[in-house]
Amino acid sequence: MINNNSMNKKITFLNIILYLLFFVILVRLFYLQIIERNYYLEKLSNKTNQIIYEDTSLRGRIYDRNKKILVDNQLVMTIIYQKEDNISMKDEIKLAYQISSKIDLNYHKLTTSYLKDFFLLNHNDDIEKRVGLEDKNKLKKRMISNSEYYQIKKSLVTKEDIDIYDDIDKKAIYLYYLMNNGYSYMEKIIKENCTIEEFMYFGENNHNLHGFDTKYQYGRVYFYNNTLKTILGNVGFIPSENKDYYLNKGYSLNDKVGLSNIEMVYEDILKSEKAIYLIRNNEKILVREALKGKDIQLTIDINLQKVVDDILEDEVKRAKASYNSKYYNHSYVLISDTYGGILAMSGKEIVKGKIVDVAIGNITDTVTPGSVVKAASMLVGYDTGAIKIGEVIKDECIKIKATPKKCSVYTMGYISDINALAFSSNVYQFKTAIRVGKGQYHYNESLKLDLKAFDTYRDYFARFGLGVTTGIDLPNESRGYKGSNRNAGLLLNFAIGQYDTYTNIQLNQYISTIARDGNRYKMHLLDSIMEKGNIIKKIEPNLLNTIDISNKYLRRVQEGLKAVNSYGSGKNYSLIKSAGKTGTSESFVDSDNDGKIDHETISVNYVMYAPINNPKVAISINSPHISLPSSNYKYPINQNVIKRITKVINQYV
Repeated sequence: MINNNSMNKKITFLNIILYLLFFVILVRLFYLQIIERNYYLEKLSNKTNQIIYEDTSLRGRIYDRNKKILVDNQLVMTIIYQKEDNISMKDEIKLAYQISSKIDLNYHKLTTSYLKDFFLLNHNDDIEKRVGLEDKNKLKKRMISNSEYYQIKKSLVTKEDIDIYDDIDKKAIYLYYLMNNGYSYMEKIIKENCTIEEFMYFGENNHNLHGFDTKYQYGRVYFYNNTLKTILGNVGFIPSENKDYYLNKGYSLNDKVGLSNIEMVYEDILKSEKAIYLIRNNEKILVREALKGKDIQLTIDINLQKVVDDILEDEVKRAKASYNSKYYNHSYVLISDTYGGILAMSGKEIVKGKIVDVAIGNITDTVTPGSVVKAASMLVGYDTGAIKIGEVIKDECIKIKATPKKCSVYTMGYISDINALAFSSNVYQFKTAIRVGKGQYHYNESLKLDLKAFDTYRDYFARFGLGVTTGIDLPNESRGYKGSNRNAGLLLNFAIGQYDTYTNIQLNQYISTIARDGNRYKMHLLDSIMEKGNIIKKIEPNLLNTIDISNKYLRRVQEGLKAVNSYGSGKNYSLIKSAGKTGTSESFVDSDNDGKIDHETISVNYVMYAPINNPKVAISINSPHISLPSSNYKYPINQNVIKRITKVINQYV
């Protein structure tokens, strides 16, 4: 017989347990429904609602300084692809081969890396057999990730493997790449600016093309064709090597971005903001409207730019057609407002008999400057106490033991500092450099100098913008070449611009700094940022440094540069009152591209500013390899270009 007391105790215990369980459940329900209510409602919303982004707005325009449109947006015929549900990889590849014959694509953009990816898609089992046992074990033991294992397999795809693909294959493979570049659910742009025939084919047959269709969408239009195209840059899909950078900034893989130069540098300003929609219960609800990108205004004057382009193109053709120009093929011109704002930037090159625009070469290509740097060399002499204002020095050939004579273009006899600049005396600078280097010169004897003078010269030159970046708002600006060897003869060469090399934009900043009494301003193309037609930010001149040199020395050099254009070596260059400096340098070319210098040439440079008393513009030009040294004749391209430019530049001076 069961003891009732014992049974009651058990029942009481079970009741207590049940009460505790109910209490825990109630507490949990209270926590979920009251305290964490908003959290779980949000979780539910995220499961039942979807946020989508639509790029329905426009990229910002690019204007010149006078608000003439340089770059805008226009509707273009576009072929698109939207992946269908449940389509297999094999079906997509088959589709790519079928469609590729109906569309003209630049499949030369196809990289070796993607050819290997495609080979792996179709031959994974074969490549898997090539993987070593050690790497397979690392994957099993999770010592390497799946992506790392994939890269191992990809590295085992050989050149012979991908050489099986002919041009027909590559075109289809490139199309397949475009079909799958980005997230699977996104609409892919296959081709913009397609032909009418392509547009009609894909539009009329879209019901049979399994995801291919047509639409009109906005693309970039450059109103002045190739004028400044290398400076303005271009827009396109996100490059694979920059994928992570843009994804981290909130872009999608099929978004378009600025790929080069102005379009790239000012991407954050020019880009549009996508519209945001909430999909709830199959209803599309607008959360935020699309926003047009902000506009930018450049310092460029497109009318002046076109004039300079036409002048330079004409003179480059004439120079190439002239005697003694075997290795000549290009020239660069840059005009600024002396506060760093670029008014025109031109470069013209002859390639296979045709003229191409190479304006970007003003910041990327370097040249041995020659005598244009002598104003800076003269200031080094003044400021270090090596020479005095008005000092007369004998221009005569100098001879250092075991080296050829070093002379000016002609022997000038006793010459003042002003005339040394006006007539471009090399010897005046040689003897100044010897003093800066604390040396003593004796005819045909060894010359010992304190080679720290190299640092002295380079430090002064850098303050003017020579051998350093100018601050230009473009990527890939070159600093120029800095010679590494040091000896007495090379120091003398440096002083006359025959050692280190500089870009044309550096030469422009240098002459502008002298014109602005030693104030060096950052070179720039951006003038202002605009929104809805109103300027919201104006770019003011940016002073980089002021050269700590006495005004009397700067004034003296300015007098010398004025003499250059008044009666010296630049007398017949400018048609307006100006100050400037000519320069001729020895240069070299590798004519057969074997990595070895095989021919000596002559390059010419020129810099100037105007007006003399209140400088408003600075112009620099260089024409590398204009002639061979075997003849004194050089087509006067710099002189002709400057004459023609100064004839039409009156509005700025």
